[in-house]
Amino acid sequence: MAMVLFPVAAWAQSAPSAGTFRFTHGGTAAFHEIVRGDASTLDTLVFTYGGSGCTDLGRFWLPRLADGLGIDARYLALDKRHVDQGAIGDGGGAACSAAFNEHNTPRQWMADYMAFISRTLEEQPQRWKKIVLVGGSEGGALAARVARARFDVTHLVVVGDGGWSMRENLSSLMGAEAVEAAWQEIARHPASTDRTWLGHPYRYWFDTFDHAPLVDYLALEMPVLIGVGERDRSVPAASAQEVLRAAHAAGKKNIGVVVYPGADHSLRAGDHDYLQDFLRGAGQGIANGVETRSED
Repeated sequence: MAMVLFPVAAWAQSAPSAGTFRFTHGGTAAFHEIVRGDASTLDTLVFTYGGSGCTDLGRFWLPRLADGLGIDARYLALDKRHVDQGAIGDGGGAACSAAFNEHNTPRQWMADYMAFISRTLEEQPQRWKKIVLVGGSEGGALAARVARARFDVTHLVVVGDGGWSMRENLSSLMGAEAVEAAWQEIARHPASTDRTWLGHPYRYWFDTFDHAPLVDYLALEMPVLIGVGERDRSVPAASAQEVLRAAHAAGKKNIGVVVYPGADHSLRAGDHDYLQDFLRGAGQGIANGVETRSED
């Protein structure tokens, strides 16, 4: 379920600063920051958290996000715990440290991301008019869950994720029998961080396999925009389209889905980088208050 977003040479990417966030109950994680525009007058705050794997978000993703959205804002990315500086990761846990895999659980992601957002907002209460969450791949489901749990988030932008659970995504791509066989083996060793499937430890799969983000998306009232590739081999486009179908069935008009023809998990199709198009459109919507839109 990886999303490794590499730089495009033609872009003049912003360089992030880095720091260490210390959690109240112990432990640390690296964070990265880019300020675009006059820091004294900014009223937009953009948060992002990682997809799967031990990837340093400051290396590629945060600069891509800031340059892609193209709006004046303070951009903050929180790495998962025990991510090495500059690490690209492989989209799975096989190349990550034992400490990373031990903490790479949904409960830890949720607690850490919530703590980071809350403390950031407490530093300057009442300042930020627009608070945007951006999630890629696995981070999209987390962003939807965090947005649902908070009252202060104003916009949600998701790349390469949808409303299905990982079991449903993988069954669509690999076949239900193969996925069920793997699940039976995982369920026999649910706490194992040594045994792996598709690059991730069994513990990761046991903790994440059946969470369906659809319920979180449908609980949101803020503008939501999801971008997905037609030929995504990690999260089928149908998973994102299901969010839109369910939203329409519920009479909701705040969710938009854009499906990019021929594009993969990173929204790239051949030589065309749809990710840049998607982020720029999302940024314009955030800046101008344009409602979400859908394209199939």
